[in-house]
Amino acid sequence: MRAIGYSFETALADIIDNSIAAAATRVEVMFSLSPSPYVSISDNGSGMEADQLFSAMRHGSRNPQSERRRDDLGRFGLGLKTASLSQCRRMTVASTAGGAINGAEWNLDDCADWMLLELDAQDLDSVPNISALRQRTSGTLVVWRDPDRALAGESNAEEALMGLMDRARDHLSLVFHRFLQGSFPELTITINGLPVRPLDPFLLNAKGRQTLPPETLHVDGAAVRVEAHILPHASKLSVQEIALAGGEEGLRRNQGFYVYRNRRLITWGTWFRLAKQEEMTKLARVVVDIPNSLDHLWSLDVKKSAAHPPEEVRRGLSRIVERIADRSRRVYTFRGNRGWSPDLVPAWRRLEMRDRNIRYEVNREHDLFSALRKEVPERAAPILERFVQMIEDSFPFDAVYADMASDRRTDIHERPEDVEDRLLEIAGHLLGALAGTPQDRAAMLERLHLLEPFNKYPDMTTKIKEKLR
Repeated sequence: MRAIGYSFETALADIIDNSIAAAATRVEVMFSLSPSPYVSISDNGSGMEADQLFSAMRHGSRNPQSERRRDDLGRFGLGLKTASLSQCRRMTVASTAGGAINGAEWNLDDCADWMLLELDAQDLDSVPNISALRQRTSGTLVVWRDPDRALAGESNAEEALMGLMDRARDHLSLVFHRFLQGSFPELTITINGLPVRPLDPFLLNAKGRQTLPPETLHVDGAAVRVEAHILPHASKLSVQEIALAGGEEGLRRNQGFYVYRNRRLITWGTWFRLAKQEEMTKLARVVVDIPNSLDHLWSLDVKKSAAHPPEEVRRGLSRIVERIADRSRRVYTFRGNRGWSPDLVPAWRRLEMRDRNIRYEVNREHDLFSALRKEVPERAAPILERFVQMIEDSFPFDAVYADMASDRRTDIHERPEDVEDRLLEIAGHLLGALAGTPQDRAAMLERLHLLEPFNKYPDMTTKIKEKLR
């Protein structure tokens, strides 16, 4: 049972699940190597009386088929014990529900015939951080002592424990980010007094992020809610936002579905084989909210760190996954366009050929190209056409794909005044070549914001229109 597969961070998250189920608003994680190594998790939840505590210490204390509260994060009645003993040889639980503090302990060095140790007042005095519990009217304290599995094979225990806690902080900030977010969060988690900050995998405050309309799938009388988010292209994100998204490598690794059970993140960064992880889809992240009443269909494991959708849900997800992936690809294709519109006149046209290959051509219907054709003598028109075809045929697809996949910023950074001067000059050429009457001039200025490159700079384009009216 100790080898069930918990990592340090998933074990810690499992203990915090119990705190949330007990309506705790504050969880304090403490660790130290002095006088001997320990990790403690205390909360201000509803706590347990003696009979509840001893029942909770029993392995398999709950039937996974039993009906449970809608907000219950447990399932098998194993998490408290298996998570703790996967990391340590001695787990102590003390709890109060408004009266005396009760304590019990599993000690693998002294548990012949599965004998659970009941702690008296003297035993409780030696429990690390018991004072935190004594200051509360209700709550629970879990202590891991002799963390043999957590520190196995480590020559520097202090450095190893610090590393485990750093990794745990990152894990908790993501797994419980919905509980930790907001001006008045539902839950506060601290590690040795330092708060755990929420990590938002969808960059909800980032400019340029897109959210598709949510959909609801109905399974066995329960609702599964699906909502897709498309992150902005990495070139549009700040260094801090890229770090929040998991870093440049994490952008690709973390694409896919994010499955939440009662708002607690269970699994993420997978398409469940409904799509491939591609460079062009790495901006797509899809929220899937499931209720605990569907645990039996999602093959939820004991660690609550993996889940697999049932066939009925897979069919529903497969219907929308391609549309989601297409929107992510579009962010790459039109990453310079703000608020892409079907009325936009792009500089390039994307063509899907009969053999399903993709070709890009210069848009000969673009007003600037029309102005150029009008200025070029008739005898030079074939040369211009051959030159444009050469650009199309030699388009460096492989190099562009490699650069975009690396998330390098390929935009040319110009001073705002230089950009405005360049746009003003282009607008002047357009008006001179194509606007022979006041009506034509007014019509050209009216649609200027729909032309590339003007669509990239809406504020400057508005100023240019005013100058040229």
